[in-house]
Amino acid sequence: MAFALQKSQSEEKSQKRSPLAGWLGKKEEATNDDPLPEINVVAGLNRVLNSAKLVDEKRTKTDAKEQAVREALGSIEAALFAIDKIRDTLEQACEISLSAKSVEDVGGRALLAERFDELRLLINETVEKSDPRASMLIGKNHRHLDVNLGGKTRYSVAATRMDASERGLSLSPPRDAFSTYEEIDQTLEQLDNALGRADRAAASYCRDAQYLIARMNGEFDE
Repeated sequence: MAFALQKSQSEEKSQKRSPLAGWLGKKEEATNDDPLPEINVVAGLNRVLNSAKLVDEKRTKTDAKEQAVREALGSIEAALFAIDKIRDTLEQACEISLSAKSVEDVGGRALLAERFDELRLLINETVEKSDPRASMLIGKNHRHLDVNLGGKTRYSVAATRMDASERGLSLSPPRDAFSTYEEIDQTLEQLDNALGRADRAAASYCRDAQYLIARMNGEFDE
């Protein structure tokens, strides 16, 4: 998994390379076009979300602002967990599809196509059963998350649909049951695009968390 919140940054970066990079003939450095921000987002999220709420009456307005940021960070955290699961499923689908390219028997490829479709549907299930806070950012009825930072200052967290639909990861079902290698190649191309979308979404949410954590840590002080 590439974006599990309990993993270190070094582990995240080492696993971000697409499993299809070799098949597509891509240069390894091309996978670092959108690196994760240089920040320990995990520690920051845990510290902010688990810290005790201020009770000083003089900080009432500030607490209201902090609560809005806490809720946004909770949604980002939930979305990252869901994307982590989705990316793990995508990597399994990559392995299945790559295996199909080396199978000559049509019946054998059909079995692999069936397994691929199960994984494709599992992505939809992951999105549908995810935390409601995550669904707001990655689900079918996704929407941008506007965070009130006080006064007229607002911060918008962009939503990215992550199901298997055409408007999401755009993963087509194997209608010909991998009977042709052309269909397998098309599936691999779609999987590579889906992995890229998942990586970009996770990196974007990490940057959002970085900014909001910075606001929590300093810019709310009166």
